[in-house]
Amino acid sequence: MKKRIWITLFAVALPAGVGAQSPNPLELGVDGGVTIGLGDNSVTKIDLPVQSFRVGFPLGRRTSLEPKLGISIVTGGGDTFTSYRGELGLLYHLGSSRYPGAYHRAGMYVRPFVGISGFSNGFDSSTGLIGGGVGIKMPIVSRLSSRFEANLAGRFGDDDGAELGLLAGLSFFTR
Repeated sequence: MKKRIWITLFAVALPAGVGAQSPNPLELGVDGGVTIGLGDNSVTKIDLPVQSFRVGFPLGRRTSLEPKLGISIVTGGGDTFTSYRGELGLLYHLGSSRYPGAYHRAGMYVRPFVGISGFSNGFDSSTGLIGGGVGIKMPIVSRLSSRFEANLAGRFGDDDGAELGLLAGLSFFTR
């Protein structure tokens, strides 16, 4: 399991050079959310105030590459339960703007993604994810925006099925 976490962290850090070459700012964000499992063996998971941390690396005027990571560790009574989820999404910002770089701060977007989720509590279980979401960003102040998204993901691997995700978050822009 530690190997999977390190691979995920490496995947999050790898695109850093991509954002450094862009005139658009990086987007640093946190999301709280609800994940509702659909079908047999479904589980509902509520993570408030924070479910995951994300970094958006702009690739162009309307697109950004967004790795996302969430880890939860619960210990008690000599037992440890660890759950994790890593995603790599590609945001495409819709609409038009007269201001360069404004696509990343406000408006609607779509986000296809792939990822992995799993848990460990004496034995390991992991599941691949593929899905997509639609959301909206709304500016709060100069470099801070709120972000809301609904997404649907298919799970394959140890736990086949589908899940619906509802996210609410904050995004901070580096400039």
